[in-house]
Amino acid sequence: MSPAPSLPRLHTLRRADVATLDWLAGTAREAGCDRWSADGALDDAVGASDVLVAGAGECLIECATGAPKADCATVRFIAVSPGRRRLGTGHRSVLALERRLRKQAARCYVVVPSRTGLALYFWLRLGYRPLTQREWPGPPPDAPSVWMVRELD
Repeated sequence: MSPAPSLPRLHTLRRADVATLDWLAGTAREAGCDRWSADGALDDAVGASDVLVAGAGECLIECATGAPKADCATVRFIAVSPGRRRLGTGHRSVLALERRLRKQAARCYVVVPSRTGLALYFWLRLGYRPLTQREWPGPPPDAPSVWMVRELD
């Protein structure tokens, strides 16, 4: 049995990453995410503390800390390079993100829009649980959707 692959290093988006993320606009368009499919979105996000890249441009994660509450974080978007999907890249990238967030967040939220149906299973496998509407921290930014959460402690 081979050892589990190590977690990727996450870093803020750098100018040099933009070329390695040439796949992102198409992937974002397929997911219905206007923000990341727009021209210049990557250029505008270079250096932003809430935009992280895993490895050599194989995964991009947008995550806000202090949202929806001061001691929480919210994953706003995650995308994996088409050539790295179904290989555990997204899973390991989220685990690396959670490790990074543990010092400043007690829990991590994600909103899963219904149009990205398979994403629900991705988050369930990571240990996130769906919230009832009464537990929602607020209305989802993209309805119909489900809020999910995972405790990071």
